[in-house]
Amino acid sequence: MSSTADRFRPVLAVLLGVATFTACSNITENETKLSNYGAVTITGKNASAGRATATINAVFFQGLAATAPNSALQQGDQCAYALIDSATGGATGSLKVGESLALSFAGSSVAMPFSTAFSRYEPAAGALLSYAAGDAATLTVPGVAGAFPAATISVKLAEPIRPGVLVIPAAGLPLDVTWNATNDPTAAIILSVRYGTTPTSTVQNEQIYCALKDDGAFQVPASGLAAFLASPSALRSATLIRWRTQEARPDSSTLLHIVSTVDTIVRFP
Repeated sequence: MSSTADRFRPVLAVLLGVATFTACSNITENETKLSNYGAVTITGKNASAGRATATINAVFFQGLAATAPNSALQQGDQCAYALIDSATGGATGSLKVGESLALSFAGSSVAMPFSTAFSRYEPAAGALLSYAAGDAATLTVPGVAGAFPAATISVKLAEPIRPGVLVIPAAGLPLDVTWNATNDPTAAIILSVRYGTTPTSTVQNEQIYCALKDDGAFQVPASGLAAFLASPSALRSATLIRWRTQEARPDSSTLLHIVSTVDTIVRFP
């Protein structure tokens, strides 16, 4: 078992921004040949009757060397302190790979036309994908000759996530977090425990950010909970995110990546 020091490191969380990657990710300066990238993001929320609803968008761009997050690489449990970024905004692309993409799932399909506002592909305003555990989605990219090859990619959609009861621990005890595990090595969990950093804080401004295996249980070490316990109770919350990725390489210079996430927010009693 990893030590507390190994599992809770007060450093910048390298996993922030897990949902996608950008053209400037891990750029290697001596690379000169541009590659094609496609990033497809399916962002889900728990819904009733064990289902989830999700929004979808896809962006395409060229870049030097980029790495994409891989949920299957989450082999251990690690946590770090991180500030809370309140900025909002959508992903923006720079390549057009056809007039419209097609996303199929659970016997249905949805068109994702090109939006000039953000140079990205997304369904009509307000359209949501509704799915159940076990469903998968397949995206078809028509491609443009000389710009981006035709491609398809599939991912098993992140199952709805149901947290167990969260109880604020006494000083010196860990915070026990449980959820409905998949025990699927292609899925992983993000846990964000949020709070105000002082007893007089008025907003959530820090988090304990953990990257976890999807095995259903984790203890946030007691040594990392001082600021959380000192926070005003109204500012304490936890978010659990299940995520799963897949990638395809339609040719040697193209990477198409898809990520499905589903999350739920829990308030402490």
